[in-house]
Amino acid sequence: MKRIAIIGAGASGLFLAKKLSGKKDFEVVVFEKNKQAGTKLRASGGGKCNLFNTYVDSDCYNNAAFAEKLLQKITPARLLQEFEEMGLRMMADEEGRVYPLSQFSQTVLDVLMENLSPNVCMKMEHEVQKIMSQDGKWLVDDDPMPFDVVVCASGTPANMIPKNRKGYNSYLANFNISTTPFQPSLVGFKIKDYPKILSGCRVKVIASLYQNNQLIHEEPGEVTFKDDGISGIVILNLSAYYNRLEDKRNCFVELNFLYLEDDYDVAEHLRKHHSMKGLLHPKLNELYERQPFDVKKFKMEIEGLYDLAYAQVCHGGIELSEINDDFSLKRFPGVFVTGELLDVDGICGGYNLFFAFASALIVAENL
Repeated sequence: MKRIAIIGAGASGLFLAKKLSGKKDFEVVVFEKNKQAGTKLRASGGGKCNLFNTYVDSDCYNNAAFAEKLLQKITPARLLQEFEEMGLRMMADEEGRVYPLSQFSQTVLDVLMENLSPNVCMKMEHEVQKIMSQDGKWLVDDDPMPFDVVVCASGTPANMIPKNRKGYNSYLANFNISTTPFQPSLVGFKIKDYPKILSGCRVKVIASLYQNNQLIHEEPGEVTFKDDGISGIVILNLSAYYNRLEDKRNCFVELNFLYLEDDYDVAEHLRKHHSMKGLLHPKLNELYERQPFDVKKFKMEIEGLYDLAYAQVCHGGIELSEINDDFSLKRFPGVFVTGELLDVDGICGGYNLFFAFASALIVAENL
């Protein structure tokens, strides 16, 4: 009998437990710090749970080469099949984002957790503090029996308030492995000299990220103007590309408010109508009347990112040089790492949950 400890009942931890459920040769113990499993999974996709994307592309990850190797093993079609075999019916929207047919995240959790066999034990409200090596096996806190395998699937402090981050993932200290510091990703930008008059405004644009006047990334989407910065899915995606820059100085976001009519003659419109009221959101128009700006190239200088408490995922984590292709740690046989705990992060649209599930599936197959 092989004893397996899974640290974290999030997306990858639950998926792995489900795959190992019913395997007679395994005894599985899942340790979770919260009262409920799948806290972040519940919030994914605005509560609808964006499981993955049918158009997953390696270039949408910060470590594209590693993501490409993963996609050669686990495809979106394969993941779709895995969930269907678990009894989950799904649907995809026009952008390839896959949701449960119910459009409700609890459905996914119910499928992952229902009918778990007796070989899987869930230990809730247990935040693992230490993992120690003993005779080729692993002791997890005060659990009476050593484990043959430990799977670290505890995620990151993304979307956590500061007091809840204290000591988070401290059990990893004993491994002394190389990590890249966590930074908030898929998060809004704080803006220098922000025009507070725009707070509450929501508009569709083409948003572009520039550094030293060189285009880094652009895409269309809706921008939400907050009290001191900007957010919205398109801005969250720009933040992912911003995080990949080694030097983040001289970065700004440029917004094109007239991208659907890019050839429209704004100067002629002003000459005829003496106002931008017929073109712009009322708050943008009010700002324009105070201080005219280029409605196709509205520049906003980035001051920084919002705090981790507002981030959907983290950039950074355990460096990929520390792990083998099967997601085991090179220097610690029997210890695996999955999901967001690794230095792999993608854009919005199901990319990060895809990585969480796919990495857990590879570990399951290797076990």
